[in-house]
Amino acid sequence: MKGKSFITENRELAFRVFCACGGNVEMTLRELKKQGLELSRPTMDEWIEKFNFIDRRLKVDMERQKSTDNQISFEERMMSDLLKQKEKYEKYFESITGIDNQAQFAYSSLLKTIMDIKSKLGSDKAGLFIDFMKELISYLSREDPVAVPVIEKNFDEFISYARIKYAA
Repeated sequence: MKGKSFITENRELAFRVFCACGGNVEMTLRELKKQGLELSRPTMDEWIEKFNFIDRRLKVDMERQKSTDNQISFEERMMSDLLKQKEKYEKYFESITGIDNQAQFAYSSLLKTIMDIKSKLGSDKAGLFIDFMKELISYLSREDPVAVPVIEKNFDEFISYARIKYAA
C-alpha cells in the first residue's frame, strides 16, 4: 500500500492500537496487520517519533486517570456524606420511643444507596488494579522480559491474595 503514511486515518489507527497495546511496538504491528494495515517496523518507528506517539499516549493515560480519579473522589465524598446521614438517623432512632415509618423508609433507602455505591467503588478499584497489572506486564515485557514468566507463574496466587486482602 504505497503512500499509506500520508493517510491520517492510518496514523491515528496506529496510534490508537499503540495505546491499546501499552506502547509495545511488536504487538501494535501484529494487531494492525489483523486489522488490515500492514506496516514495517521502520515506518512504525518513524510515526512514533514524527507524530509524538509516546507523549500523546502519556497525555491520554493521564487524562483517563484524572477522569477516573475525579469520579472515584466524587463517589467517596458522596459516601462520606451518606454515612454521616446514616449516623444521624441512628441517633434519631435511639431517641424516639415509637416507630417512625417515614424515617424507617428513608433509612432503608439510604442503606441501599450506600451499598450500591460501595459495590461500584469496589468494582472501580478492581478495574484500576486490573489496568495497573496490564500496564505492569506490558512494561516488563518491553523492559525486562525475564520477569514476565515469573509473574505468569504466580499470577493466580497473587490475584487470590489481593482479593482476600483488599476485598470490599
